[in-house]
Amino acid sequence: MSDNRADLHAYKLAADRGDAAAQCHLGIFHAQGRGGLAKDDREAARLFKLAADQGLVEAQYNLGVFFELGRGGLRQDDHEAARLFKLAADQGHAAALCNLGQFYSKGRDGLAKDDHEAARHYIYAANLGNAVAQYYLGSFNAEGRGGLPQNEREAARLYKIAADRGLAEAQYALGVFFEQGRGGQRQDDREAARLFKLAADQGHAAAQYNLAVFFERGRGGLRQDDREAARLYKLAADRGDAFAQAALAGSRGLFSRLFGGWADARDGRRQKREELEQQREAADRAQLRRRREEQERQREAAERERHRRWQEEEQERQREAAERERQKRQEEHDRRRNAASGDMSVAQALEILGINAGTSEHDIHAAYNRLMKRVHPDVGGSAYFTKELNAARDALLKQLRAET
Repeated sequence: MSDNRADLHAYKLAADRGDAAAQCHLGIFHAQGRGGLAKDDREAARLFKLAADQGLVEAQYNLGVFFELGRGGLRQDDHEAARLFKLAADQGHAAALCNLGQFYSKGRDGLAKDDHEAARHYIYAANLGNAVAQYYLGSFNAEGRGGLPQNEREAARLYKIAADRGLAEAQYALGVFFEQGRGGQRQDDREAARLFKLAADQGHAAAQYNLAVFFERGRGGLRQDDREAARLYKLAADRGDAFAQAALAGSRGLFSRLFGGWADARDGRRQKREELEQQREAADRAQLRRRREEQERQREAAERERHRRWQEEEQERQREAAERERQKRQEEHDRRRNAASGDMSVAQALEILGINAGTSEHDIHAAYNRLMKRVHPDVGGSAYFTKELNAARDALLKQLRAET
């Protein structure tokens, strides 16, 4: 979607006329503060609702996200979010299908927790190319959930598809597989470190923690670097990662080497992962928001592509209209020129007099006289049309006489 001011003006004009696609485009401009507009979630929500009420699938999805997150002055309402996601999902909207899968997976909006239904939605959305759904479907395969057989090779395949599209959660999950030699992957610390870094650079807390461990131990081809390890532990801890928080709490030896003050304490970074797993729930909402941001990036890319196609189609329509107008002007010009020169075609003459081919001389004169009474200058008509009638009559009589 372009930030061009001219495009924004066109969207405003079309939105005021009730065009649903323009209302949705303009809503996105307000939601993201683009095109010189101040960020305004309330106006975005209003525009999304106008377009959603007209059945526009993208607006239904966007409005659903606003209800899910309580944006735009709307109350947080999973029930309304699910209703809108269902409307969009029924039209094959991939992100809406994925979101419904998450609702079923967690039992939200009063929906009974149903892994089978969640898996069905993830499969549909993944086949439409939604990276988040590919990641979730990979997780279901890895765990054998939703009626799917446990299949880590299929999980790794799906993680890789989503990771190649830049999804941090998938990059992290695939990194774990390489670190542990799972999912048919060879054990490869270098590839694990590369994937953890990709995810860590996007703010993925668990990836930041794992990358910190690699720096601390000098794994994956990385130089041993306590300072970088401490920085990454801190980033992950600030994002709520329980392992990183525990590592910082027990890392007095590390911080003593870096910053002083804890010289005689032992390194207690290693905590049992099983004891801390339940604390990961504290980071769920932040991860949900990151997933939503990824979906938003995908949606923007799709929106840009739709806008590009719309512009091309609009340009093509304008070209066709211009060509039709040019042909019309040319035909009118030719008619006037032919009428002035007396060189009128038989087809044009028949059309002007409103008669069919093969008409007798008597009928030609009758049609001519009938029309002349209407268009002669003496009765308020036009000299131009009088010339046209004369030329049409003469052309048909000339042809008739030539045939006889």
